[in-house]
Amino acid sequence: MLRRLWRGCVFSSQGLTDTYRGELSFRMEVWSGSLYVLFGYWFWPLLRWEILLLALSFLLILMAELVNTAIERALERLHPERHELIGLSKDAASAAVFVAILFGFVVVGSVVIHRL
Repeated sequence: MLRRLWRGCVFSSQGLTDTYRGELSFRMEVWSGSLYVLFGYWFWPLLRWEILLLALSFLLILMAELVNTAIERALERLHPERHELIGLSKDAASAAVFVAILFGFVVVGSVVIHRL
């Protein structure tokens, strides 16, 4: 069981590394985390719920981008030609990232409003 868990961690880290190297949007989102840190520094001290929501919103953005990348890569491999349904599927996966980013803005806005 531990071996299986270890292998899962290795595969996950490979997925993170490959996505970071191969996807500009993922790299940009990872580095946008520094904006979260600057925001936290600016409004320090933060309450526990504020720290938690900021961290979770950032992780949600990264998770949505990872899923978006996986869907896009799989669809490009399975159906490399242009197709309307494939395009709609890729757009929906991209919209999930957009919604996660909007959630991040809502969290940041909530913290700002709470502080004012």
